[in-house]
Amino acid sequence: MSSPAGSPTIAENIRALSRAQKSKAGAPLYSRIINRPAGRVLAAIAHRLGATPDQVTVLSALCTYSGIALIALWRPTVVSAVATALLLMFGYALDAADGQLARLRHGGSKAGEWLDHVADVIKLSTIHGAIAISLFRFAELPPSVLLIPLAFGAVQNIHFFSYILTYQLRYHGGTPLAKDESRPGILKSVLSAPTDYGLMCFVLMTRFAPTVFLWVYGIMLLGYAGYVALALPKWYRDLRNDLQ
Repeated sequence: MSSPAGSPTIAENIRALSRAQKSKAGAPLYSRIINRPAGRVLAAIAHRLGATPDQVTVLSALCTYSGIALIALWRPTVVSAVATALLLMFGYALDAADGQLARLRHGGSKAGEWLDHVADVIKLSTIHGAIAISLFRFAELPPSVLLIPLAFGAVQNIHFFSYILTYQLRYHGGTPLAKDESRPGILKSVLSAPTDYGLMCFVLMTRFAPTVFLWVYGIMLLGYAGYVALALPKWYRDLRNDLQ
């Protein structure tokens, strides 16, 4: 992963990416304010080092899956809960970097997009199971609380699959670039907070206090389920109108 001679500097890469960002419309606040800018910096560094988008995707997956394994295996204390959440956040920032790195390299590949989506679905299919395992092993709570992460996993997978399918059908694999932001876009970002993976990482920092964690996690689940219940019929109507 050596840097090619005469390649753009990190600062030049960041400026180039700032002019070619995906639309922020409806993106959750953490992604909008923290994760995409962090991913931009990581993409600029990766490009300077000569890394490929697939290599960044694999590194993101390694960080994320290590964090998920630690949720299940490491007894939650203040230190372990925060350390695990930070590892997940770093993996998430790298997840934002691979696509931006592809744009710096003037386009990605279908194989790279496939790898990115598969890495994401593995993450979403396992993280709530790891939370359930942690609660079962380390929390002295009724077994019925395990239904919360199981329900969360189902809701999140429904959202991920339906969103990706809607996106692919509407844009045919393309990526809409950033437009001028408006107040409704910011409002939508606030309303989509329960779907925000970055926010969930912050919630995971409270795992050392199981009762507090379950209350916040459960409220986030209810908000997420409500968002999906409203989004599914809207996406269906949007696709139906596209055909008319």
